[in-house]
Amino acid sequence: MIKIRNLGKSIDNKEILKNLNVDINAGDFVSVVGPSGSGKTTLLNIILSISTKSSGSYKFNDENIEDIFGSVNKIRNFRNSIGVMSTYSHLIPSLNIKDNILLPTIISDLNLNDHYYYGLIEKLKIEKIIKNDIDSLSSGEKQRVLLARALILNPALLVADEPTSNLDKENALNMIDILCNLNEQNKTTIIIATHDDKIYNKTNLILRIENGNLCE
Repeated sequence: MIKIRNLGKSIDNKEILKNLNVDINAGDFVSVVGPSGSGKTTLLNIILSISTKSSGSYKFNDENIEDIFGSVNKIRNFRNSIGVMSTYSHLIPSLNIKDNILLPTIISDLNLNDHYYYGLIEKLKIEKIIKNDIDSLSSGEKQRVLLARALILNPALLVADEPTSNLDKENALNMIDILCNLNEQNKTTIIIATHDDKIYNKTNLILRIENGNLCE
């Protein structure tokens, strides 16, 4: 699914990532770990094409990222195949929970798969609160709604940046169980940046970054 070779990223002449080589196969559950400022989020942003690489190559499904972004249809397919749950993800207070979840289908002008939608909210245990206002949600419920929105297009890849941050122990464990089940049952490829050893100990591939380098 993802093949990265000799990837580097520099900002203002400072090397953030240095000669990274990464292979991620479909169905992998990957954790990106390392101290704050090591380059974890930068790597995720390059994978998502929120940020561009400075050097090296990045292939998504055997196609160079530059070729994907040379076609409007390919860009749309790329964006729709990836669900994103980042520290910048927010719910829109003026919309109810259901409309927040459905927002990607509206933006992408795609019809909702009702069967998938109802299965998703049941799996994430939010079916009983789906008509509530955003202000009524606990932190754990908000994270599950954000995850539902990231998954509403049934993406092949989920990229999550610190998905258990700001959660208490119980809600963090619930989120870990949800991600593990998603990977095992749906075969969704998952890439997460995390400091939480309860998550990365459950992943099948750990990418450890220190000072911009990938450590063995």
